[in-house]
Amino acid sequence: MKLLSYKVRVVLSGFIILGISAWGFVQFSRNNPSKYTKVAKNLDSLITQSETVSLQAKTYQNVFLDSLKNGLLVDSDSARIRKKLELIANKFFHDFRFGTQKPSLRFEGFKFDLKESVFKNKVNLAVSKGDLNDLFRQISETESKEVQTLLQVKRDSTHWKISQKNLIDKAIQEFRWLHQVKRYYPLVLINIPATELKYFEKGEVKLAMKTVVGRPEKPSKTLSSRIKTMIMFPLWEVPRSISVEELVPEIQKRIRYFHASHLLIYNRNNERVTPESVPWHRLNANYFPYRMVQRTGYWNTLGLLKFLFDNPFKMYLHDTSEKKLFAKEKRFYSHSCIRLEKPLELGKLFLNGNSIALDTLNPNTKQVDVSPIYLPVKRTIPLIIWYSLVDFNDKGEVRFLENVYGR
Repeated sequence: MKLLSYKVRVVLSGFIILGISAWGFVQFSRNNPSKYTKVAKNLDSLITQSETVSLQAKTYQNVFLDSLKNGLLVDSDSARIRKKLELIANKFFHDFRFGTQKPSLRFEGFKFDLKESVFKNKVNLAVSKGDLNDLFRQISETESKEVQTLLQVKRDSTHWKISQKNLIDKAIQEFRWLHQVKRYYPLVLINIPATELKYFEKGEVKLAMKTVVGRPEKPSKTLSSRIKTMIMFPLWEVPRSISVEELVPEIQKRIRYFHASHLLIYNRNNERVTPESVPWHRLNANYFPYRMVQRTGYWNTLGLLKFLFDNPFKMYLHDTSEKKLFAKEKRFYSHSCIRLEKPLELGKLFLNGNSIALDTLNPNTKQVDVSPIYLPVKRTIPLIIWYSLVDFNDKGEVRFLENVYGR
């Protein structure tokens, strides 16, 4: 039978999403289906299941895929057809595995290598072999417990408000990405609305604790970074804003407040001066040529241990002298830095068995004016501080959190 073939121009719709914008010239034939027709049908059948895994089918469907699955494209340019199939398959499977979005962070100071190029090669190999079902099944079976729970909740949430469903959809994508992070790294994960910290090793929770985070007017910032250093017996370099807004007004009322707070004061030449020599009545937000430091000891605002990581917000994690705040249900009291319920336990995990210095630190010590001791964290331990209104309780049940920062 003589083939009637002619060139037609088709717009490859959907390729804007895939990063392609072009006219494609393909051949049309009713009798010579492409060898990739089977793959196209396979991929299309999986894409139609998108809603069941919280993806949107319209993101991946297009005229090219429809034409190919219906046997309308011949193999005059099979390499190009394979490439386009790979693009669609990679977009779909990447979203399925890594999520369509990761947590929104104001500062991304740590670059996570999640082996995405390795996964891309795996998808391309599946396309070449002509069977994508095994890959789909593998991703489905290795979804995290959190994502599996959220997907089930979504299926059962027919009576929920649209806003709640949107929160669940967003959480599914973000927890997919976090699951991949936990596969490759130990991870300190702090969810601001939950006021909780979880430390993961090999994907499992190694330690969980309460935190105290920034009050709404002094919010903690979202970020990723790497824990680099711990400081035993840290000094507290009082931020200028706290000095002029909170400490100076109290000291102006009574000089005893300065001594009771165990403070030291330095002039602009970094020379320590006596509090009696300071013209307190002249100091205000516009004029404060000093810096104040709180001495080390059990009274110190930072407690006995401080954790440093690179960030532009001057944030850090630390112990605290105000343990009573951890008994409160709502714990939004800090000036943006994050206070930890169990800092010594966390520090020992960071040192990975080489925690001799921390082992000698008694959390009930009455030592004062001890010189700070710096302990480098040699392991690569990323930190993510994020803001999610969906989280899980100790039983693994979904909970919706109050939007304290109004985001």
